[in-house]
Amino acid sequence: MQSNYILRAREKYESYDPSCWTKAYFDDVSGGFNVYHKKHKFSSIEGGGNAEIIVGQLLAMLGKHVEFLPEGEAKSPDIRFDERTWDIKSIEKANEETIRTYIKDARKADKAIFYWTTGDDKLETLKNAIGRSVGYFKSKNAYQTMPDIYYMDNGILKLLWSK
Repeated sequence: MQSNYILRAREKYESYDPSCWTKAYFDDVSGGFNVYHKKHKFSSIEGGGNAEIIVGQLLAMLGKHVEFLPEGEAKSPDIRFDERTWDIKSIEKANEETIRTYIKDARKADKAIFYWTTGDDKLETLKNAIGRSVGYFKSKNAYQTMPDIYYMDNGILKLLWSK
């Protein structure tokens, strides 16, 4: 059964049109993969593009079929998998106010993934920023516009807040 899943995943991966998509990574163990749309622009802010690549590969290793979406004039989510859109935010050097700004920006997606490698102190900062953002958006009767918020912990995607 596992091998049939991997075969179907490989077929899906190979089916992406190379004139629009770059096939970047396929995981032979999990069947996960990354494809980059030719119009995807990896962020140059605070290592955001590098974080997108790392998170994408970690998700593929978890068996996710990750599409890095095209980006144009309007703000758009970074990736799609599990039939949802996601935004990836690197918070290596971000303080609480910056993270709150990232949460506002991530409303263009269904869900957001926050990524850092600098230690657990960022988890507390992220939790505080979420709490303040929820309060702000509730006061505006708009907290439903917030994305569900996840973070990567040792290669595992963990839910931190959901509406």
